[in-house]
Amino acid sequence: MTPETRIEAFDIVISGAGIGALTLANYLAPLGFKILILDRRPAFDPLHRGELVQPLGLAILEELSLLEALKQTPHTLYRSFDFLDDQGRLLMRSSYGMGEGPYPYALAIEPHLMDHLLAKNLSSYSHVVLRHESDFRDLTVDSSGVTAIYGRGGETRQVLARVLVGDDGRHSRVRELAHIPGTVESYRDSYLGGSLLLPEDLASLTPAVRESAGRYFLGPRSIFFFFSVSERRRFFLVLLPERNREKFFSKGVEAVLEKLDRHVPGFAEIARKNGLDKAEDFVELSVWKVDLERWCADGVVLLGDAAHAMNPHVAQGRNQAMEDARVLAPVLARALLSGPLVRREALLPYERARIPVTRSLHRLADEMTRVWNSGNPLVVRAREAAFRGIGRIPSLERKIVTTIGGTRILPLTLWDKIRALAAGLFPS
Repeated sequence: MTPETRIEAFDIVISGAGIGALTLANYLAPLGFKILILDRRPAFDPLHRGELVQPLGLAILEELSLLEALKQTPHTLYRSFDFLDDQGRLLMRSSYGMGEGPYPYALAIEPHLMDHLLAKNLSSYSHVVLRHESDFRDLTVDSSGVTAIYGRGGETRQVLARVLVGDDGRHSRVRELAHIPGTVESYRDSYLGGSLLLPEDLASLTPAVRESAGRYFLGPRSIFFFFSVSERRRFFLVLLPERNREKFFSKGVEAVLEKLDRHVPGFAEIARKNGLDKAEDFVELSVWKVDLERWCADGVVLLGDAAHAMNPHVAQGRNQAMEDARVLAPVLARALLSGPLVRREALLPYERARIPVTRSLHRLADEMTRVWNSGNPLVVRAREAAFRGIGRIPSLERKIVTTIGGTRILPLTLWDKIRALAAGLFPS
């Protein structure tokens, strides 16, 4: 860095163009703040992954006047999801109409389409800059603000901001450099996932593949989730116990495909046509938990996976990152009026509002992992009975659907669990 190098100045620099960052920028852009978003990826390329935009996320998109635009992109609307046992018998149908809030449905999408939509909306603001192929490297904080150092185009660059936002994932460089303490750990099990493109002639497919129903198959030490993200694209996740690929594929890929085909007839054929004929073709999706003591420091604040990466069992990762942005935006807007450097004290309302919610979801996810991932016959039997029981008690189903929808977190009490188990074991 030479003395002649011009240092750019922004109100906010965001490391990582995740859904939290894009949502935050969409809330703040109309207020006129100068925002720079740095993202190491060359573009929002398709990952062929499925994401659920829950009622919480839908409400946020409606606030940003982007919900109708999202509905114009390829997606699948879900009013319910089915939970089935390992034999394909229905345990419970979870209907969004039973939950709280104005949206009795969720949208399943490919995440890059939503990212494109939010980024396109930002492009109309000249004071918001999104720079791809920009690798955040370091930061310094003093009374004049935060100096962020990043690499782009073979050069090392720096920019001065009043606050640096970290939306750079579970292994956050911003979090590391800001010395924000907490727990970052992986779960014992992970998942294998894949995306399947169906042929144009959908009539040639089996009904189980062609229909857009969202299905969770739960067996002893096995989970298989199969759902639609558009008319022709399906996405699946399958539990990888102890992250042991060698053991999982010990009988060959065909044995795995045949097992999944018993749940969704026609799955094996369409998987083969999509090139899933070798173990390495199945993408492993590791599962991490980030639980921090605090989310902010002088000049630095975290959101999304950098602050609270969570287990997909609660189906809330993308949606809670969006909620981070919604809560943080007014806090930041006020804090930016206080001086050249945003102090931790000004950010505390955000931290105090969000940490209890995400910790509640962590506790729920840990409990679900112990029960859903179990191979213990007694736990499996109790799990199946509890699912059936929840489906028979409307007040419990309302709690479950509201929590998964994200509008309120209403974990089941011990008494709720006893009632569910009893209703499942001894139906009236």
